[in-house]
Amino acid sequence: MNENVILKNYTTFKCGGPARFFDEPSSVQEVAEDIKFAKDNNIDFFVLGGGANCLISDKGFDGLVIRIGKELSDFKIEDNGDTAVITAGAGLLLRSFGMKVAEAGFEGTEFACGIPGTLGGAAFMNAGAYGGEIKDIVKKVQYVDANGAVNVVEGEDLGFGYRTSIFARMAREGQKFVITEITAEVKKGNKEEIFARIEEYKEKRTNSQPLDVPSAGSTFKRPEGYFAGKLIDDSGLRGYSIEGSSAQVSPKHCGFVVNNGGNATAQEVFDLICDVSDKVYEKFQVRLEPEVRIIGDFEGYKPEILVSSFGFKYGVPAGYDLVFDVRVLKNPYWEPELKHLSGLDEPVKEYLASFKETEELIEHDIKSIEEKYHELATGPVEVAVGCTGGHHRSVYCAETITAKLRAKGYKAYVMHRDIAKDSRDA
Repeated sequence: MNENVILKNYTTFKCGGPARFFDEPSSVQEVAEDIKFAKDNNIDFFVLGGGANCLISDKGFDGLVIRIGKELSDFKIEDNGDTAVITAGAGLLLRSFGMKVAEAGFEGTEFACGIPGTLGGAAFMNAGAYGGEIKDIVKKVQYVDANGAVNVVEGEDLGFGYRTSIFARMAREGQKFVITEITAEVKKGNKEEIFARIEEYKEKRTNSQPLDVPSAGSTFKRPEGYFAGKLIDDSGLRGYSIEGSSAQVSPKHCGFVVNNGGNATAQEVFDLICDVSDKVYEKFQVRLEPEVRIIGDFEGYKPEILVSSFGFKYGVPAGYDLVFDVRVLKNPYWEPELKHLSGLDEPVKEYLASFKETEELIEHDIKSIEEKYHELATGPVEVAVGCTGGHHRSVYCAETITAKLRAKGYKAYVMHRDIAKDSRDA
């Protein structure tokens, strides 16, 4: 156990302040002991892997940083002929994991061979590239919970989605844990073809990504139906930086925020991330959400509330913190003069606003959102508001909820998932 360890040297952004306590456990038992130390001393703990997907405050972390690295990086392969079962420590570098599997003649990890960070971090966020994701191969994940008990999650319970997992959702809810081991299954492949794909992906990365300057990789999640880099580029932000700062939108790839020379502070990187997100929203009404994890205290930080309308006929969207059903409200669709309009049109707004039930339901939903806002450890709070077709009631309610939240001082944004689809009710 060490004290006052500067964290910038443990992150790929090359910025960040000190950890009050810092330890690199070499066994599951030592992980449990670290958790007990944090609990006994009434301090928080944070798990750091390869440091490739996080931005740590200049103020550092006033608790215990548990670094899962080379001390927990065992790799075992059970060759079953056409398939193999891989058991690996969470501290194993993801690119090393990918290469070890490839060298054994099995496919499915080629995408991982150029991604920085550790296997545990990759499972946490469902890392992926070039059409491959961790969810395609990982079958089981072992972790130590806040009480020091060893747990295993497997199959569908892993909850993998785009850059998320059950673990990411647990973290957002304030649950504390440490991922320690991953079990994966891969298929036998043609070794020559496997390495050809690895070289192809390597060349693509080298040609398109700013690998020669500090960054955390792709900075923003891909918004549904868009590409973050293109939105940033189309907003005129290629190479953009705030005056006097070494933090910059990469001229080579707009989806990357880089720290030129490692000279930018974490606050400067954070400010640029927020500024880019705001500017893209102003131009395209699409909110870019950071893919990197924001750790510690930053000036001006305020969790966002993202409200989306949707239609139940297209399916309930996954991954939202709250899902509201507004189908109990009067349906404008059945009014001939309103049928072909949407919840953005004044006649539909006036119709829905005329019912007391509409106001009561919206106020109830806002109360639930505020409770969730204060419950989650980090933002954003993601809310889905659904009616049958995603065209009338859900759109009106999502717009109204967002407006009321903004009036209360929240940083709230709205999008409409299904408004472009046909408006026929089932």
